[in-house]
Amino acid sequence: MSPIGPVLTSIHNPHVKFARSLAHRKMRHRERAFVVEGVRLFEDAISAGYRPLRLFFDPARIDPVLSQRFRALASDNTLVHEVAPAVIDAIAETDSPQGIAAIFKFPDVPIIQGADASLFVVADGIKDPGNLGTLMRAAAAAGVHALLFSPRTADPYAPKVVRAAMGAHFRLPIRPLDWDAPKVDVTGCVQRLGAEAGQGEPYDTVDWCLPSLLVLGSEATGISDRASDLLTGHVTIPMKGDVESLNAAVAGAVILFEAARQRRRQ
Repeated sequence: MSPIGPVLTSIHNPHVKFARSLAHRKMRHRERAFVVEGVRLFEDAISAGYRPLRLFFDPARIDPVLSQRFRALASDNTLVHEVAPAVIDAIAETDSPQGIAAIFKFPDVPIIQGADASLFVVADGIKDPGNLGTLMRAAAAAGVHALLFSPRTADPYAPKVVRAAMGAHFRLPIRPLDWDAPKVDVTGCVQRLGAEAGQGEPYDTVDWCLPSLLVLGSEATGISDRASDLLTGHVTIPMKGDVESLNAAVAGAVILFEAARQRRRQ
């Protein structure tokens, strides 16, 4: 089976130009689509049940068996393009692209709580893409029901965030948080705790089996006033030495896996 259409060699091809336009936040959110690079992330998306809208691959950089699998996607409502190396280089954000870039719609992962009490995380003003992506990965691994991001937070679908999250986008419900009209009932959580260095209750003394909301701000600016208005208290990670704070991803992982430990025991 051949890819749909001829081999793409020009970075000015309309399909290539559209893929490149998704490097911009405004375009991503207008189209509700983003680019996934690399074999591992692509395979994670496929294994989670998602299919790309469009796939570009350079056969010179891809194992022949994978090339055949990519071509086979043409029969699964995916537009598949074999491309020249310069095209992948233009679409990809990494310095050494693996030879594959795919366009996916924003995943609409449902919020499923089951028998567990709510456990939500708010990324409030986390600007660093790697930090946000790592937090998303930790949240997915810890069984968080949804990650919410405030307007002043980095775009969860930015390329660096996607790479750092390592497939979390396809397993973790991600929702924007409008403070004035939240789509997720955050006030339904009986405890809404902001993580602050040196302020609040030690994280491992909190009962995380209760419906809980954890707010994580940036290491530089902390939690916003809008988020603070929502809180019922604060939680902290006791630290020794002269270390003043941890970045949001590390702090979030520490706290969330304590919550996961308590919930497993329950």
